[in-house]
Amino acid sequence: MTSPAVLPAPALPTTPPASLFALFTGFLQVALCSFGGAFAWAHRILVLQRRWLNEQEFAEALGLCQVLPGPNIVNLSVHLGDRFFGVRGAIVALAGLTIVPICIVTTLEILYVTFSHVAALVHVLAYMGAAAAGLVIGVGLRMLWRLPARPMAYAVAGAAFVTVAMLELPLPPVVLVLVPLAILLAWAKLL
Repeated sequence: MTSPAVLPAPALPTTPPASLFALFTGFLQVALCSFGGAFAWAHRILVLQRRWLNEQEFAEALGLCQVLPGPNIVNLSVHLGDRFFGVRGAIVALAGLTIVPICIVTTLEILYVTFSHVAALVHVLAYMGAAAAGLVIGVGLRMLWRLPARPMAYAVAGAAFVTVAMLELPLPPVVLVLVPLAILLAWAKLL
């Protein structure tokens, strides 16, 4: 007996942020919730809670922001801020994402330097790193599950995982090979 095909979740209606203040508070919320990994929270807040983007739009924006130089979540905030409100939106989204974390990281760095000799702190940080990795994997699987079935896209994702996670190849050459390959595959599908 064959199992029924799994269909992607229907796209929820989206509404862009109503104001620059809403954009600021949205990215501030991402920043304040994002201990250990911002993309899990960015997805939850931007797609599921605020519904500024649907799954497809988030995946496309994430894909673009990951191939650009710089921190991916920063790229995402600037990209979406610009998309919704132009240059002012890019600045406001970036400010919402970075102001409070800069203060928190500065304070934590001072505390870490002061207490880094405490063995329990080293163990806590190791467990926090494992939790962050789990969040990233969870969001990746959720996005993969909800996007329309595209076998070649899954093959490119699998190749990226194998080359970076298992073979431990450096990310830049993997990106330089897989991004053009993904573009060619998508272009060939459109013909």
